[in-house]
Amino acid sequence: MSIQQLLEAMTAEMGRNPETMVLLSQVNEKAVFEHVANKKFAMSGEHIPQKYKILMSLTAAAAMGSEKCINTYAQAALKAGISKEEIVEALILTRFVKASSVFSSSTDALRMLVNKE
Repeated sequence: MSIQQLLEAMTAEMGRNPETMVLLSQVNEKAVFEHVANKKFAMSGEHIPQKYKILMSLTAAAAMGSEKCINTYAQAALKAGISKEEIVEALILTRFVKASSVFSSSTDALRMLVNKE
């Protein structure tokens, strides 16, 4: 498969031009092929249903604040038959978990404040 064919396949899968991969291909085509191979491997496990893999990918992207990835996985979710309500519920859960990490990351500081005379 040529890089052009790979990018066309990505466009068909995503429903839009994969701008980041297009740009990367102009600098290092092998990196694009490696990215696709890594995605295929990551999604190939047999124990987690595809629906959950997509939602997990979406929520990881949301937690990292990666807007392009959030949009990509939201589109993939819709294409896979995941409802808008399920997507939003997953994002709400992600917001809670990420916000909760503020407290857990502050344990040492809270301990110091409590123990301070």
